[in-house]
Parts: sequence; structure tokens; C-alpha cells
Amino acid sequence: MDPEKRKVLGYKIGDTMTAELATSALQMALDKHRKPLIIHSDMGSQYTSAEFNIKCQNYGLKHSYSLKGHPYDNGRMEALHSI
Repeated sequence: MDPEKRKVLGYKIGDTMTAELATSALQMALDKHRKPLIIHSDMGSQYTSAEFNIKCQNYGLKHSYSLKGHPYDNGRMEALHSI
């Protein structure tokens, strides 16, 4: 999600949250929009996976994480998920 435009840049829907699902959503965002500089996520296993982090490294993205036990760090996305 682009916080300035409040627009979803990439998404995928699946039965389980996997590294492959998160990585394909990231790839969708990278293919369709200008390259972001920072990717922010929670510390779920799909985002801390080697697959996801290698994708970030390959595109020169900085990966920022929410602090453990601080869901408000990722408030924008949590609000989007509640819709």
C-alpha cells in the first residue's frame, strides 16, 4: 500500500499465508508501480522467510518490520484488512 496515495499496489489471495503468496504480491506491486524504497510488514513467517528477503534484496528494497507486540506499527495495513 502506498501511504501517500492510500492505494493498494499489489495483492494476492490464498488459503494460507505463505512466503510464495507474499512474494507474488510484492512482485505484482513491483511490476505495476514505481519501485518503492521501503517495504514495511509485520514479523510473520512469510515476511521473514529467505524467499521474501531475497526478493527485497534483489530489488534493493529496505525491509522494515513492526516491533513484536506492537501491532500499531503496521496500523495502516491492519486498518485496510478490517475493511
